[in-house]
Amino acid sequence: MMLASLEAGLAFSNASLGAVHAMSHSLGGFFDLPHGECNALLLDHVVAYNFQAAVERYRDIAVAMDIAASGLTPEQCLAALTGAIHNLRTQAGITTSLRAVGVTAANIPALARKAMKDACMVTNPRRPTAADIEAIYEQAL
Repeated sequence: MMLASLEAGLAFSNASLGAVHAMSHSLGGFFDLPHGECNALLLDHVVAYNFQAAVERYRDIAVAMDIAASGLTPEQCLAALTGAIHNLRTQAGITTSLRAVGVTAANIPALARKAMKDACMVTNPRRPTAADIEAIYEQAL
């Protein structure tokens, strides 16, 4: 695990991480939640938001997850990919939602403001507004 953690750190230090991590930093900080769990709760929602800005990159991810994505329309690929992400999260035992960990609709504007200031947001494939980030959090409730 230490080696895996080191290698992950080296990878994301070179690539930055995008909206899912920016939002997870905010969420974990406000609610004292594990960063990995926060990422898992948000990932399929952020992928759905970003998909149209990087269809081929997400298609490659789908193929890496053993999804036969080459013959799928973008909409079918997105559904298969987000479904696979959701299934992976469930298999890992992360079956809650943001609401289940204490997040309410009233928390979302503050979470979004903080996430928008996070350095990881700069490399997101689609440039979100605060309203976009709020909508993603709401979907994850």
